[in-house]
Amino acid sequence: HNDMAAVASMACIAPQTGALVSRRVSARASRAIGRRVAPVRALGAGEVAQIADSLEDVIPQVAVALSVGAILYASAGSLKGFAALLGGEEATASHILVKDPTLAQSLLERLQDGPQDNLEDRFAREAGKYSECPSKSKGGSLGTFKPGQMVKEFNDAVFQGPVGTIQGPVKTQFGWHLILVTDRKEKEA
Repeated sequence: HNDMAAVASMACIAPQTGALVSRRVSARASRAIGRRVAPVRALGAGEVAQIADSLEDVIPQVAVALSVGAILYASAGSLKGFAALLGGEEATASHILVKDPTLAQSLLERLQDGPQDNLEDRFAREAGKYSECPSKSKGGSLGTFKPGQMVKEFNDAVFQGPVGTIQGPVKTQFGWHLILVTDRKEKEA
């Protein structure tokens, strides 16, 4: 209830429209809290200038604090990823993305059954033929990235699974992935 009274008193800063705004806001505040809230007088131009001068140094600090707070609140799940960006953990991986889980399983079996000494080359060829991701033009290579840069399921497979072994099929919002991590740098202690 005090908030409405504060809004009513803060609404009247322009002398030309202050009385009108004050009456409207006080009427709304009165309805909201069930008792009459008196309109407040409009501030003069000098008073408005004084308030603006006193807030000049504070406003940028408040804006930055609110922006950082909003970003952190909106990306609470990404804080771990943000911390990893500051650290040294990263991985290099390729993937094959398909919409059909049966095709993903078939590709996995074919790649696992063949010779493992040239797995990266064979994986790149299959990605070029079957993947529905633009990375297919690079043999499925996603390059090097840090934790938190990919969707959760993909991220977990890359940073928790073994290096040099095909993982999957891993389901994400994009489809089914076969993932080959070719290098991973662990977090520095």
